[in-house]
Amino acid sequence: MDSEVREALLKAGCITFGNFILSSGRRSNIYIDIRRLYSFPRYLQVVVDAIVGLLERLNPGGICGVPTGGLPLSSIVAYRMALPLIFVRKREKNYGTRKLVEGTIRSGAKYVVVDDVATTGSSIARAIESIRELGGIVGDAVVVVDREEGAREFLEKMGVKLHSLLKLRELVEGG
Repeated sequence: MDSEVREALLKAGCITFGNFILSSGRRSNIYIDIRRLYSFPRYLQVVVDAIVGLLERLNPGGICGVPTGGLPLSSIVAYRMALPLIFVRKREKNYGTRKLVEGTIRSGAKYVVVDDVATTGSSIARAIESIRELGGIVGDAVVVVDREEGAREFLEKMGVKLHSLLKLRELVEGG
């Protein structure tokens, strides 16, 4: 399955080489743009199938998407699995209900956080903290690509296991 996911990401043009600043603020010569998958439904299906297969083993009670990259993906996955979806905003709204978490968190329910790419893990960690503050349980997070820049270790300190379909080196080097 890893090779199928890798091939889908490459065919969809999700990897670009150059000089980039990542959302973490770090610089990289490789940019992973999972958003390109949404223009290629056949390749998107490969990635969604892989995530659903992984999540079925984790048995979540709900899915949490991390905006913006993880939100479309988590929405599709939650729909496919008929699971409740929540998402944690980057910042609390300053209008309306002023919510940070959208959707309904069931206290004591097990959520898995889904994002597109993990670098440092800070976006995923913010989502985990918000869910836990509202009574949800989080022990796992799933990403398409782990850039292997500290996210796994950072989340482990929070008691969360990071699962990835691919690591950056597997995507770039093919193994």
